[in-house]
Amino acid sequence: MPSSTRLDKETEALLKKAAECSGVTKSHLVRESIREYCARIVEQKQRTPWEIYQAVRKSDKGSGHGSRVKDGKKIMAAYLEEKRKKWSL
Repeated sequence: MPSSTRLDKETEALLKKAAECSGVTKSHLVRESIREYCARIVEQKQRTPWEIYQAVRKSDKGSGHGSRVKDGKKIMAAYLEEKRKKWSL
């Protein structure tokens, strides 16, 4: 289906140079670029908020609270045992 898009001079020059470097036509390069860009947008919209968070979080280490959450029962048991020892003296 035919489509028409107006480009500024800088964008047109960049498109022409990229097409020459790639050895493809400007039309082919525009089609592929739009297809890839739109696919990323659609994929992003289909991801859950948790998946998006996982993709953008800065560090694998996290906030440092993960071990406290994972080992919460052990930590609480140790705390209560320490408290029990103080009261039994």
